[in-house]
Amino acid sequence: MSGAGRRGVHVFTLGCDKNLVDSEALLGRFAARGAALAGGAEEAAVWVVNTCGFIEAARADSHRLIADLVRRKGDRLLVVTGCLAQREGEALRRRFPQIDVLGGVGNFDRLVTAVEQGRDRVPTGRPDAAGYEGMTQRVRLTPPHLAYLKISEGCNFQCAFCSIPLMRGRQRSRRVAELREEAAALAAEGVRELALVSQNTSDYGRDTGESLEDLLRALSAVDGIAWIRLLYLYPGLLATDTLRRILDLPAVVPYLDLPVQHASPRILRRMNRPHDVAAVRDQLLALRAERPDLVLRTTLLLGFPGEEEADVEATADFLAAVRFDHVGTYVYSPEPDTPAAALPDRPDPEEVADREARLLDLQHDIALARQRERLGRRFPCVVDALEPAAEWQAARAACAAGAAVPLRPGERVVAEDAAQVAVARSVHFGYDLDGAVLLPAAGLEPGRVVAARFVAVSPYDVMGAIDDREDD
Repeated sequence: MSGAGRRGVHVFTLGCDKNLVDSEALLGRFAARGAALAGGAEEAAVWVVNTCGFIEAARADSHRLIADLVRRKGDRLLVVTGCLAQREGEALRRRFPQIDVLGGVGNFDRLVTAVEQGRDRVPTGRPDAAGYEGMTQRVRLTPPHLAYLKISEGCNFQCAFCSIPLMRGRQRSRRVAELREEAAALAAEGVRELALVSQNTSDYGRDTGESLEDLLRALSAVDGIAWIRLLYLYPGLLATDTLRRILDLPAVVPYLDLPVQHASPRILRRMNRPHDVAAVRDQLLALRAERPDLVLRTTLLLGFPGEEEADVEATADFLAAVRFDHVGTYVYSPEPDTPAAALPDRPDPEEVADREARLLDLQHDIALARQRERLGRRFPCVVDALEPAAEWQAARAACAAGAAVPLRPGERVVAEDAAQVAVARSVHFGYDLDGAVLLPAAGLEPGRVVAARFVAVSPYDVMGAIDDREDD
């Protein structure tokens, strides 16, 4: 490793939590070869950038970070990998000739070998051929009590706007037995919460003859795993009865992340996605009627070519009917080599921004109403971190303004002059996705589970009260 006074490896991860798992696996490969893992970026002799190339904004973020590291690298080795490297290949090297090693997705072992041997390029190859074996050999970058479990790679669907199959290839599901073994090893390390991630979680096992229900039954039986959270479910692929059985499993939390992308049947057809919006709505409403505690999360894509005001109104009606707890939005960008890139009639950017703002205003009110339904109730909460209270000042003020109930004798909340706050989550919040439950930090540490009563809420966050006499 190069760099006087420096040693070890530091990874910069851009994009989604699936990319984070890849960074963890890559660090695991470096560690297995005897490389030290740097405590911080400035201490490292090797910088690895795990890039994202999903949309234009993500590509810009990747380019910006690489440019910044090129200016600062000195005699360090700069390694660039991930989705953007897979997509742009040597064009990225031509733009940034200071990159020392360039590789695509999934080539963890070959990339580490290239760094060791001083080679400057890892064959990118077809994404379908990228190996994802040995994902258990990870250096986790999440809190000790939580881990992402990547259950498959790639996607078989061909959404018109999406470049993921071009960068990640067709779906390759990992076997249930392998994933159960990984979950058991994580539980032995102290992990209590698993977040299942993939490009399309609903489609898990279609290529192996197994199923998501098979997997979840196996994972629920792993001793020590208390919460299993499902992310990236493709709407409409799982029957309502299947979802009922899954939600009845003891470790599966009542939380479903289903990125619908839009709710106009006309736009969904153009996106080459399932367009029976009524069926999706009815399924979610049926599940909610049976499980009022069910938390729903979705993602919307605004500004797709041909989108008109009526399409946005249809999406607003859908949000009002389903009442999602959490909604994320992003704006369409034409991705090279995708079918949508050639479509005409892209809406005016200012109009798209206005549509996005209107939907988010609607969701603000829906989310606040959902949060108010939990006011005064107690929920188990896991502490993710202790952080400076000043960083959460705005969230605390928003909760106070949103809705509140009186404290009970003996209950404690974050004091006005507190130096620290415990950043926690109930089942209602996905890690690094949604809001947080803010608790007084005294006596708490990451991984601690405590019962907290929700005493003030905003659409996004919660102020929780602890009663020491009841907390066990």
